[in-house]
Amino acid sequence: MKKIDDIEVAKMLLDPRKRNILDIAKNPVTVSQMAEELQEKQSRLYYHVKKLEEAGLLELVETRQLGNLIEKYYQTSKAAGQHIFQLDESLQVKHHGALMEQIMNVLQPGLKLLEQELKNGRVDKFEEAVHLAISFNKMTGKEWNNSHNRMLRAIKEEVNPSEDVKEVPLPSDLTEEQMNKKSKYAYFLLSYRIDETPEDKDKQK
Repeated sequence: MKKIDDIEVAKMLLDPRKRNILDIAKNPVTVSQMAEELQEKQSRLYYHVKKLEEAGLLELVETRQLGNLIEKYYQTSKAAGQHIFQLDESLQVKHHGALMEQIMNVLQPGLKLLEQELKNGRVDKFEEAVHLAISFNKMTGKEWNNSHNRMLRAIKEEVNPSEDVKEVPLPSDLTEEQMNKKSKYAYFLLSYRIDETPEDKDKQK
């Protein structure tokens, strides 16, 4: 599992639109093809493609001459192709404010969508665009860490079985007492279709 130590790269990987571009570019594609897939105006994507290329997350792999036009084909780099990544500890400390802002930008659309569906009384699971599961558990610090690793492995198996996900180790400064002390933990599993959020629909207009 890749550790991100560059704040600009972290912001891009946490940006739903840029992640969409990276997902589409698993195979070589032009900006025009990206725009068609995303149902967006081509002019709106050039900025994002340029930034992703500068960050080494998107690579120019082929150039074709078609009459007076030049078609550029881009592909997601190996490093950017990972769906699960961790943020370097020093990055978290130095840029905690910017990271929290970006994380909230990912969470808030899903929470708004959840609020909409709760208001509409949507109960048909095949029609819902958002799911939330909540669990409260009492466990030791060691058990909590183990459960976190099991969830990471489960997500990895769903989204990309070939992706390497290393276990998150217990903090080295924990005492034996802290590792074995039982505490209450809350689990919130929120998943949603990005293209169903009001913000994403507005971008597509």
